[in-house]
Amino acid sequence: MKILVGTLISLAILGKAATWGAAATAAPAPQKPRESRSQRPGLDKIRHVVWIIQENHSFDNYFGTFPGADGIPPSTCLPKMPGSKDCVRPFHMPAGQPLLDLEHSWETAHAAYDNGRMDGFVWAEGSPYTMGYYDDHDIPNYWKYARHFTLCDRFFSSEMSGSSPNHVYTVAAQSGEINNIGSLRQLEKWTDDPDGFSFASIIRRFAGQNITWKYYVETRPLPRGANPNLLSRMAYPNPKVFTLWNPLPGFKGIRENPSRMRRLVPQSQYFQDLKAGTLPQVSWLIPDFQDSEHPPEPVGQGMWYVTRLINALMQSRYWHDSVIFLTWDDYGGFYDHVEPPEVDAYGYGPRVPMMVISPYAKLHYVSHYTYDFTSVLKFIEQRWNLKHLTARDGRANGMADCFDFTQSPAAPLVISIPANVRSHLLPVHITYPPWVELPHPAAMHFGGSQALPKVPPLSSKTP
Repeated sequence: MKILVGTLISLAILGKAATWGAAATAAPAPQKPRESRSQRPGLDKIRHVVWIIQENHSFDNYFGTFPGADGIPPSTCLPKMPGSKDCVRPFHMPAGQPLLDLEHSWETAHAAYDNGRMDGFVWAEGSPYTMGYYDDHDIPNYWKYARHFTLCDRFFSSEMSGSSPNHVYTVAAQSGEINNIGSLRQLEKWTDDPDGFSFASIIRRFAGQNITWKYYVETRPLPRGANPNLLSRMAYPNPKVFTLWNPLPGFKGIRENPSRMRRLVPQSQYFQDLKAGTLPQVSWLIPDFQDSEHPPEPVGQGMWYVTRLINALMQSRYWHDSVIFLTWDDYGGFYDHVEPPEVDAYGYGPRVPMMVISPYAKLHYVSHYTYDFTSVLKFIEQRWNLKHLTARDGRANGMADCFDFTQSPAAPLVISIPANVRSHLLPVHITYPPWVELPHPAAMHFGGSQALPKVPPLSSKTP
């Protein structure tokens, strides 16, 4: 029987003394001092920033058993229902699971968060698979990068929500108060503004300093006869079209500026730019759905896609002066035990993995500083002396703890890729329903799920 959320919260409060969640059994990680706001000496050794953004995994889901990191406490067992002593313990994810997506909307994320108890994941997500985790047998390349370079174990998503808001944070240090938005038409309707996003993105700052940039989107031709829906938009994206993972066409100053739109390009140009010596100073690399690691797509498939991107840079002329920030855009419905700091009305959201890969990244290091997506923007702003965009990036730590510019530059770590690795699409996209009734006051008129809302059919006029 479904129970209203208000009742659930009351039951959870009454049962707080017997909380099963890890947040009640593990002391929070110690907070480090805030980083200096001035440019760090040696920062000019970094001339190229490459930001790889994958999909939908929490820190505990990928690195909850990583040695030396703030991982899953051994006593963790989350209740199946609010106030229940019947609980689910973390477990190694079975091969091929989960077969369905886990919900990760604003409403679901806040129910899982449960006022900081971090104990609502099972009943809010409606699946025990929220408690599943992967390890070095499942994602060996990621663990190799984490062991060799810097892994951040207090890197949080910027908003306690899904993909679209968090991707906007990666370019603008705010979300525009949107939930998941899948098309420009929906964005205009949501904002009640034909301009879409009316605030500044980091692209505006780049223009003032002549900083080169590109937004690389993995894409492939739409198969003949394919149904033109949201999944096809994500699996066969057009880099110049607004999607959940590509917010830049939502800004009028980009959408109506031909010179800027030319910088939204297929990811094949990334490899061409590495060979031709034309890699820009700042790059975003965004996968298509097949290689995104977004459930139900295989995590190993996404891992090999990322390995190709990293190998290409490591084997190019750019390795010696670059940094790769490798992260995931939101928690994807997967459990994480660390309560996100409440920095404002929107964030932070649950932790996500972040690896810093560079000749100047600290080697064999786990950083315990608090970061979020705006910390990468802060790093870029400090490196090129740019003004911050919002209060969020203005007060963020700038990733400085992850670097040692006095060390001898590290050699590349090239990982051999098997010849038989191929990308394929698992076309089913259904989310597990919650085991309790959750409020969904927003965006439901768009249809679909909260995590992946329905989008109108493709049109030759409206992207």
